[in-house]
Amino acid sequence: MTTTTTPSSTADDLGVDLRAPDSAGAVLANARALLPLVAAEADAVEEAARLTPRLEAAFRASGVFQMAFPAFRGGLEMTLAQQTEVVAEIAAVDASAAWNVAVLNAGGYYAARLGDQAYAELYPTRDRPTSGSFHPRGRAQRVDGGFLVTGHWDWGSGSYTADHVVGSAEVFDGDTPVIGSGGKQMHLGLWLPKDRLTVLHNWQTLGVRGSGSTSYEIVEPVFVPEHHSFDREAEYDQSRDPLNRSVRLAHYALTGVALGVARHLVHEAAAVVGRRVPPGSAVNPDSAALQTLGLAMAEVDFAYAGVRAVADLVDEVIFGGDELAPVHEARMTAANAAAAVALRRVVDLTTELLGGQLILDRSPVQRVLRDAYGALAHAGTRRMLMAPLAASALADEQQRLTLPDDPTYGAGPLRGAGS
Repeated sequence: MTTTTTPSSTADDLGVDLRAPDSAGAVLANARALLPLVAAEADAVEEAARLTPRLEAAFRASGVFQMAFPAFRGGLEMTLAQQTEVVAEIAAVDASAAWNVAVLNAGGYYAARLGDQAYAELYPTRDRPTSGSFHPRGRAQRVDGGFLVTGHWDWGSGSYTADHVVGSAEVFDGDTPVIGSGGKQMHLGLWLPKDRLTVLHNWQTLGVRGSGSTSYEIVEPVFVPEHHSFDREAEYDQSRDPLNRSVRLAHYALTGVALGVARHLVHEAAAVVGRRVPPGSAVNPDSAALQTLGLAMAEVDFAYAGVRAVADLVDEVIFGGDELAPVHEARMTAANAAAAVALRRVVDLTTELLGGQLILDRSPVQRVLRDAYGALAHAGTRRMLMAPLAASALADEQQRLTLPDDPTYGAGPLRGAGS
């Protein structure tokens, strides 16, 4: 894979005063400080279908790719709420940039599953952004010391920027599927040798173009040592570090993309309505435009509040040492789908307000709408993901049907975690 290069820009070239990324507060402050640069690079990111070297260097220096590294490896181990906040802030300016951050940040989760030897080999520094694709699954043929891996992987978001690329594969011993601890065929995530990847450069899309979610493949079998892998279907393990007790935790921050895009659309619509109804002028409280804008604003407000509430609840459980219940895991998945429902409503409401501007290439809102539809194409946005929430809540001994039904709800976010 020859498409990932060290960015020609360095942190010193950015013209932005960034803090050392040694705390959650510093990373969030850095993300906000970089928003003007994110806006300035957005057109180039979309055209290149990947992060620009300048923005890549800025993100590396800011720490936004390192939020999930565990404390036992010296990492920040930022809470889900903090990680999601960073992604949402960036997405409110450019969805593609935020998508890269959300996906490459998951490398910290993957790295936490490595043993000491593999971690030292792959992560001599935490500045090793790692992308991963798990669909479709490749094939890992068991051999002495590891696996011979082949496969074709789609949806490789962030792989142009990544230093490491993870691909998933099902494990075979000869022609016999290897059964994992959960009774299903073993499904691994493997660190693939980048120089043996063939990149297909096939990411031509309606929206979120700058995510660089290209496909890649390995046709001739490549050896991957066993210690450069982790169990993608690992069962819940209370003994693990907080962010790695459940494999479902790794991509919660991606929910921030839907939140940020919805917020961006509201800002664009408000600018249009503001020109029609100048501040201080007499307004009709029954104005259809004001009602529509208010509805869109409320959708964003309550989507943010709900996603944060679920994150705070889960953070309180995992960082407080309690056991994450199936209903908690289902509620995380449902939070992403609920944010997508809100985004769909905001798209509908704001397009009504924006009118003819939507078809103009010169209109900045056109990319935001494309990005909204691109984000809504993700599998995690499906309404059917609400069904596992209902099923797990009905089966739950405490009948935690809603957030207020959970005894942990209202305990407040664990402010000290990752700070």
